[in-house]
Amino acid sequence: MRKESVLTRKILAATAAAGMLLGGQAAGLAAEGEAQDFELDQVIVTAQRYEKREVDVAASTEILTQQDLLNTGASNLYNALSFSTGIALHQYGTGGSSMGNMTSKIVMRGNSGGTLVLINGMPLNIRGTYDLNDIPVENIERVEIVRGGGSVLYGSEATGGVINIITKKQRENYFKTGWGNYGQQEYTVGLQADRLGLSYQYSDWGTRENVASDGKKWKGPDNNNLSLNYAFNDNWSLSLNHVESNYHYITSKADTEQNINRNNIQLTYRDNHLQSTFYYVDRTREKDALTFSKGTYEIDEEKNRNYGLDMQKDWEIKDTRLLFGGSFQREEFTKNAKISTSDSVKHSRNDFSAYGQYEKPISKRDTLILSARESWTTGAPNDYDETNFSGQAQMIHKLQENENLYISAGQSFKMPELHQIYNTAPGADLKAQVGAHYEAGWKKDIGGHKWRVALFHYDIDDNITAKYVAPDFIYENENLKNSGIELECKIKTAASPFGFHYAVSYGNPKTETIDEGGSSGWQRDYSRWQLNGGVTYQQDKWSAALNASYMAERVLNNVDTKPYLLTNLNVNYAMTQNSSLFLTINNLLDRDDITYRATSADYYFTPCNYMMGYKMNF
Repeated sequence: MRKESVLTRKILAATAAAGMLLGGQAAGLAAEGEAQDFELDQVIVTAQRYEKREVDVAASTEILTQQDLLNTGASNLYNALSFSTGIALHQYGTGGSSMGNMTSKIVMRGNSGGTLVLINGMPLNIRGTYDLNDIPVENIERVEIVRGGGSVLYGSEATGGVINIITKKQRENYFKTGWGNYGQQEYTVGLQADRLGLSYQYSDWGTRENVASDGKKWKGPDNNNLSLNYAFNDNWSLSLNHVESNYHYITSKADTEQNINRNNIQLTYRDNHLQSTFYYVDRTREKDALTFSKGTYEIDEEKNRNYGLDMQKDWEIKDTRLLFGGSFQREEFTKNAKISTSDSVKHSRNDFSAYGQYEKPISKRDTLILSARESWTTGAPNDYDETNFSGQAQMIHKLQENENLYISAGQSFKMPELHQIYNTAPGADLKAQVGAHYEAGWKKDIGGHKWRVALFHYDIDDNITAKYVAPDFIYENENLKNSGIELECKIKTAASPFGFHYAVSYGNPKTETIDEGGSSGWQRDYSRWQLNGGVTYQQDKWSAALNASYMAERVLNNVDTKPYLLTNLNVNYAMTQNSSLFLTINNLLDRDDITYRATSADYYFTPCNYMMGYKMNF
């Protein structure tokens, strides 16, 4: 890959050293200030669809506050999640951007197609995409991550885990701007007036050479993000989000421009025990491609649209808690292969689900949780209607007030998506995938320390996967399994300005292809080892964070791949109570690491890059 000039590398190294030095100077003032309190009793909603202390949840969970996200220095959520436990990045373009429908993904526990992303409980996934690189960190209150199969409570696509993005109810009044190398620029403004909140962000990357091993040249993404939320009263709220993303890439064969528009609308009612969400999500992709060898110019457009309703109600009856709910979703898929010739196809289907959960203490220390879901589709093309029943059982054993053991056994499923049905090879029988998930864990919070250990195993039959058969992708089934362990620790006390976190993960994800020729045998996939770590510092006017994620023993597309090491430094100086300067440096070691290996090329993380800027609250 192309390197920055020697002078630029020296400037970046000197800047990073200066940031660490300033942090060290501030450390000498630790006795004069107080660190922020560390909140032990964090409440999580996602794991069981109602509020519960995170330490009392029978699943591997992680809560990232906005401060945790800001400590990464990332302006979008995709990059902010790159240092989380059990998560690997699978990306194509700069800043986490996708290559049209070849989408950048969050891979949880080695399952590349099993991440369900929610915004305030609304399913964001559409056509297997969630475009987290288009979500500004500034609008997020916290992110709740539940690793392991979540299909029983959340339905299809949650075979690897669930990420729930909780947005701010009240926006900040602020302006933020930043500039960096590779043509980076960012301008963000947020406004809150009574019950109405607004924000707008424009961000852009310039040209980056050699994004992939085929010499691909990439410009962008160029993003516009407009967000609005309005609270009618304490129960009813409305949120809208519009994103426009543009980028193009050039190879020796073609010059291709991609334009992606996404709209999310959500109307929500909430009280203490009832929640209803009406939602609409669409994603339109237009691809303009000039093929050099043929001298042809083609336009390809695809639009996906989902809208639906999810309702749930829970009751507390003495020591028992019951939850029942149901959902409806309408999916529509339109593809114009060549607009000039009106070569188009339209597909649609209806998705229905009913789910329930029963939680009851069965002794002074033990609590039993049983969950179930029935799902079915109607109106799918080519007789691809599916039905599925899934169940889950969990047990929590309380050792003391803030220490628990848990075990969990459950099922998952994933329906074939409309675009996958459309691209299934003629005569093939694309099956819905089903899985079995097992987990045991230990959680303990004490004295500013949070300890988490999880042992897990899953088997997924008929995992839906993509295979490139020129000129397009087709979809087929394979089997997937993984066993592993995750260890996490977070340390933050009021007595120290420093905070620490580290995590060690080991897994052994494998896939097995089965076709007319029989089984290919089990083949390793993704990585076995992951080490995450970071240190934060906050004292007086200075704050700093250093993060790292190391992933080893990697296999991508059946090829042994060298480890990747992501590093990040973020330094912030508060000039006044309402204004601050910041500096973020990514890929401090300027490594040429492979993020993903496609059939035709290897894709690389962005070389050492920085952004510096200014934020003012008013």
